[in-house]
Amino acid sequence: MNSAKKTSQSVVLACVTAAAVAAGYSAYLVSKKNNPGNNEDTTSSHTGAGADADAVETSASAMDDTNTNTNTDTDTYMNTKSIPGEIDITAKESDISSLRRIQTSNTITIAYASTTGTCESFAKSLFLTIRSMIPIPLATVQLCTVDELDWWDELLNNDNEDDTTAASNFTNSTSATTATKQKSQPMPPIVIFILPTWTNGTLPEKYGTLLSSLDEISHDWRVAPRPLRSEDENNNPKGSGKNGKIKIVDNKTVQVASFGMGSSAYDNSTFCKPAKDVFKLFMKLGSRSLLVSRGRGVVGMGDDDAGDCTLVFNQWKDRVITSLEEIISRHEPIPAPIDQPKASSGCCKENEKESSCGCQEEKSSSPDGGCCNSNESQNDNDDNDDDGFDDDDDDEEYDDYSDDYSDDDDDDEEKEEPDVMDLEDLGNAMKPKKKNAKKEVKEMVTPKQAVSLKKEGYRIIGTHSAVKLCRWTKHQLRGRGGCYKHTFYGITSYQCMEATPSLACANKCVFCWRHHKNPVGREWRWKVDDPHEIVDLAVKNHISLIKEAKGIPGVKKDRWLEAHTVKHCALSLVGEPIMYPRIDEFLEDLHSRKISTFLVTNGQHPDAIEKLRPITQLYVSVDASTPETLEAIDRPLFKDAWDRLRYSLKSLKNKGQRTVARLTVVKGWNSGEVEGYAKLIALGHCSLVEVKGVTFCGKSDASNLNMSNTPWHHEVIILCRTLQKELAKLRDAMGDSEDKIPEYGLACEHKHSCSVLLARVDQFAVNDPITGKRKWRTWIDYEKFHQLASRYAEDPTFKFGVEDYVEDTPDWALFGAEEEGFDPTELRHRRKQKYPKFTKFDDNGIPTHDDNGEALSDTVRKTLIGQMEEKKMDIGDGVSVIDLKGGEKVIDDASLMFRGLTIVK
Repeated sequence: MNSAKKTSQSVVLACVTAAAVAAGYSAYLVSKKNNPGNNEDTTSSHTGAGADADAVETSASAMDDTNTNTNTDTDTYMNTKSIPGEIDITAKESDISSLRRIQTSNTITIAYASTTGTCESFAKSLFLTIRSMIPIPLATVQLCTVDELDWWDELLNNDNEDDTTAASNFTNSTSATTATKQKSQPMPPIVIFILPTWTNGTLPEKYGTLLSSLDEISHDWRVAPRPLRSEDENNNPKGSGKNGKIKIVDNKTVQVASFGMGSSAYDNSTFCKPAKDVFKLFMKLGSRSLLVSRGRGVVGMGDDDAGDCTLVFNQWKDRVITSLEEIISRHEPIPAPIDQPKASSGCCKENEKESSCGCQEEKSSSPDGGCCNSNESQNDNDDNDDDGFDDDDDDEEYDDYSDDYSDDDDDDEEKEEPDVMDLEDLGNAMKPKKKNAKKEVKEMVTPKQAVSLKKEGYRIIGTHSAVKLCRWTKHQLRGRGGCYKHTFYGITSYQCMEATPSLACANKCVFCWRHHKNPVGREWRWKVDDPHEIVDLAVKNHISLIKEAKGIPGVKKDRWLEAHTVKHCALSLVGEPIMYPRIDEFLEDLHSRKISTFLVTNGQHPDAIEKLRPITQLYVSVDASTPETLEAIDRPLFKDAWDRLRYSLKSLKNKGQRTVARLTVVKGWNSGEVEGYAKLIALGHCSLVEVKGVTFCGKSDASNLNMSNTPWHHEVIILCRTLQKELAKLRDAMGDSEDKIPEYGLACEHKHSCSVLLARVDQFAVNDPITGKRKWRTWIDYEKFHQLASRYAEDPTFKFGVEDYVEDTPDWALFGAEEEGFDPTELRHRRKQKYPKFTKFDDNGIPTHDDNGEALSDTVRKTLIGQMEEKKMDIGDGVSVIDLKGGEKVIDDASLMFRGLTIVK
């Protein structure tokens, strides 16, 4: 750290007069006595130290509102006049050089990581609360992200300059009496972590150095055991213990607290794992736990899936504040604990199971709503040789999961890992247990999720289903073209209902256009609504939305009237429809109403795929060609997601009806390794392969995508041609095998959707008897399908196949047609009358034709070629991929520089 800056900070603290300190501290004690437990009200104590009253009121107001709009109120707070003696977190001082070292006495460091903003808002809320309740000269409170600190430097190269200055300033600011000196011992350094959980129980990539550094330090043989434990703790001043006992006050050992955000829908072993791992590693390195319950350090854990993370965080925050208040009040005589269990400075062995690490249920209840009483918190952890806890063999209210551990045993290098009690488990343990109580089955959609979904136009049906009006439905109602299913399969877009019987999903795909506002889960654990009621309400709600669309400018009356009759159902709205336990009855009801079914599954429930009744068309999303890419892009809840996907694809081989492998192409993420896609498609001998460029739906905290990750249509075509060749290679390599891969051809395209269709030649192609050329039959004879489905409903042994309900594909829908998949009976709509500046390009991306389709002159083309060469020199290559912190990939491709240009006509 820059020495001049540290000296400057020390001077600021030293300038606070003794009178101001005494007045401020007295006001704090009076406020605390009059308002016990009310942290917000203690902000008034600053006024006694000469603080600006307006600034104090602003701070209190900002703090009171943090639960509703933390980010906005925090920004307001940061811009107010800073209170004397405190470090104002301005843009200048947020620089790493202005931060104190985390091992400095009288320093509280709040370090967080955040991707969606939740942990950031929690950290700022805690920061504001602590700053408002800490007496001015007592401590410096600082807020930073975990990647702003060099953890090797912070933990191992700690100099004493900050520490000595802080202690000196603090001692000089107190009175000279012996009693006051005893009260005025410096606070120990405190580090508080607030961390999210990302893929496979890790931190987001941007913040990964925290865990890697701590792990390396803890295993480096050159690092002394427990480097964070004060070397002279036995020489520290003695304080008054409870019941008059003398106890050692350790003012130098780092004290740590940790709160994690996670989702219980994922594997239990990864739930809030970063927060727990960081806590354990700090304890292993010699820290003490700021929060202790019955001899164990407590880690707070918020469950995003449960929807109560804010409540859990506030409970954990209250315990942190209580512990800090007890540190501040150390001058008061504190009764010694009577036969309490030992505190944790280290605990279970590294190979010990989680169930013995304090993560089991305890047997007592507490009136505080799930947190330990304050006399079990940090000041009990201001240790003598046993960390301030004694074993209580007579306490039958709690199960004791921790082993005895003595801090005297410094010679033993095989220290045990810290014993961790999850705050969630602690709260559950303290709730009264009801005998023979039946577990209540909860509803899938929480009120918060329902509000978010309704804002985006969803109509919630029952407790777990929904419908929404597709934009292509509205487009075709106005005669502006249909969706790719209209081009590929002949559906009528304005008579298609987009719905789902399950809003829950087993993946959190980075490209999900719903931005993860729906629930997640690996299996069904919610109430189950009647399938016939779901279908009935879905149709009624869809028709209601159609009626509302009547007022949209340009709606054709004849189409609007026809749209009141639903003919197709796209079960791809959001979530995983195949998770619904009564999906078979749901599909049967749709078929009985002569509604065709297009069901999309993410391939994580292969057993359900095998049991599924024949439907119009069954999709399996194939979003990656390797296990590693699948983990990164789909972020699945299942650990064996790759095996499940392969099993699901194999299940398609014997389905008998139309099956589709759907590839969503995300540039920079899954657009490579085409050979891997071919091998996956070969597993199921899929009838069709849809390759579609990802649709960018705007920035979201839940996604790392940007506009450069969306491929152009010509790029999708190139990928499809390569995929076709790879499938042909696999086919040739199999010789005359009975399980030979079928031949695939490029059948259709829909440029507006950046979509291309590959189809099996044996199922969808015939030779035209007149021209002798190949003729594609990818469209569906829907009337014929319903006849077949009706026969199956009467006789489940009845079998039918793909060829039984195919129909000729019109010329305009074929791959390579001049219309590029746009129905000529529709009218293409250009927003703001914008047209492409160039209509044709060569293989290098150089324009060859202008906006009117006329060829460019050689002079113009030469100029354009020069501009592209300059672009290539600027980015250093034809294509530049920049990996940003947080996992975002920004792609700059010189060959695309002219494709997005438009002119107004």
